[in-house]
Amino acid sequence: MRRPHLDYRFIPIYLAAAIGPFSGNIILPMIPILKNDLVTDVSLIMLSLTLFQIPFALGQFFSGGLSDVYGRMKLILAGFLLLALGFAFTPFSTNIWFFIITRIVQGLGLALMSPVLVALIGDITEPPKRGRYMGFYSAAVQAGIAIGPFVGGVMANQWRLLFMIMAVFSVALTVCSWLCLRRITVKEGGSLGDIAENLRDTLRYRQVLILGLTGFMVFFSYLAVISLSSDALSVFPYYMDPNSVGIILSTSGIIGIFTSSLAGFLTDKFGKRNIPTVGMIIAGVALIIMAWVTTYSEPAFPLAYIPNLLENSNQNVYLTGQTFVSLLTVQTLFRSMFGWIFRDFLILMTIRGVGISFVWPALLALSVEVVPPQRRGASTSIFSGMRFLGYSMAPVAFTPVYLWIGLDAVFIVGAALTPAIIALIYLVTRKKIEKPETLTKKEESKPGVQKRKQKSHNKKLSHRK
Repeated sequence: MRRPHLDYRFIPIYLAAAIGPFSGNIILPMIPILKNDLVTDVSLIMLSLTLFQIPFALGQFFSGGLSDVYGRMKLILAGFLLLALGFAFTPFSTNIWFFIITRIVQGLGLALMSPVLVALIGDITEPPKRGRYMGFYSAAVQAGIAIGPFVGGVMANQWRLLFMIMAVFSVALTVCSWLCLRRITVKEGGSLGDIAENLRDTLRYRQVLILGLTGFMVFFSYLAVISLSSDALSVFPYYMDPNSVGIILSTSGIIGIFTSSLAGFLTDKFGKRNIPTVGMIIAGVALIIMAWVTTYSEPAFPLAYIPNLLENSNQNVYLTGQTFVSLLTVQTLFRSMFGWIFRDFLILMTIRGVGISFVWPALLALSVEVVPPQRRGASTSIFSGMRFLGYSMAPVAFTPVYLWIGLDAVFIVGAALTPAIIALIYLVTRKKIEKPETLTKKEESKPGVQKRKQKSHNKKLSHRK
């Protein structure tokens, strides 16, 4: 097995892992510009976010099963081409509805690829080293989450050009995928009707359902805290400006790039139960402290009155990368000195992000190990679909709690979910997880299979004679 940094096959896999969250998050800083250019309001811009996520989540339930029948390569190439098509038409949007349609196409393209990439990593890696490869995959996802809003902010006024660049990049990734992955051979075969049967048979594995529920609950808790904190910190009594809130939310993603890779190596060394359990304990403790901070802390100094160095700088002056980083560092330190809630949330959100980053490499590895190899695509489809359903449902489910009681209640509910998640991790790792490539009883009962087994048995008998 070649080392991951020397294996060219992982180049398109990790780039594709990053492009998903990157393309989803680039429009967040563009919202004011898009409202003006598309002559719309914020509710329809937010609708475009939802309609990007829904096909992305639901499509993943089927794409992995399709790859089991038609092959991984075809699904990856089709996903990249559909993504490129969505990007290419976005710059021609003259109204919000055309923009939304192109975002739906992008979500469908990503849905074709995401579970297939995880299944492919399972195909070309060995169990003892699989955790580190999944750690690199998780780090690539974190990179997309962290870089997307930054690039979207820099290119907000040239958003049409940015989407055109993304279209060209997607076409380049299509070619790169074909060149790097075409020699990988994975057992495939069957018809379109076999997909539903394959999914149904995969769902008979109890560990698949437990793993999917685990992913759902982790994302469900994680996104609720992230999304509702961004609103709560901008109003009484904190009054943080959007830039301060953005720093708090993005820092954990940046740190996650490094901690996810570390978590992958630790998963291989200490096990797929121990590392995610430790990660959830860290995340749960951080939530409890955050609930205490929001409940018992004195009112923070209104950070809106601390000068925002970036917003107050002359926008006509070109800022080099070094100048930008310097201004951002000075502003962060300045706010940390005078706004203790900013400092506390920055530290605690980062700690929680580190804890969550310790969970995903193990769960991703388990998603390809709890079933026989011929069902990896279907298993990753179910896991990915369920966890992104949690991603989509969290803000809606937690908002009533937030409005009725407050942000501290969201933290407490999130912390209360931690023991349940740890129990699910224990259940999914209780049995031996790497199964041989065996057939189900239903498959064994098929006439063709019985005939081949009888023929093999007769051959063994004749050989003994």
